[in-house]
Amino acid sequence: MTEEKKVWDQSSFDQKMKDSQAELAELRGQLQNLLVKFGLRAVRTYQAARNEPLSKGEVERLVKYELDNVVNDLSEKGALDPIVKQAKLEWDKQQEPKHP
Repeated sequence: MTEEKKVWDQSSFDQKMKDSQAELAELRGQLQNLLVKFGLRAVRTYQAARNEPLSKGEVERLVKYELDNVVNDLSEKGALDPIVKQAKLEWDKQQEPKHP
């Protein structure tokens, strides 16, 4: 059995790149929303331990601190390995032939 070689289709590729750019913008928005949730979690946690409301400066510092921790967590050795492994598994699933 031989596989047929795909013919290059520039217009199809160009459209795929445009779609990919739109998907990237959407994913960045989702990531931003997720990071906002991390920040809000930290603020709620600190607020729960205080009787007076947090000041705007405190909220800003807490959110920045939490985001720094998220970045540090992702920067730790081996932290990306499970993410890469899961992405590879998902890719493999997507590449399996569809059964009717």
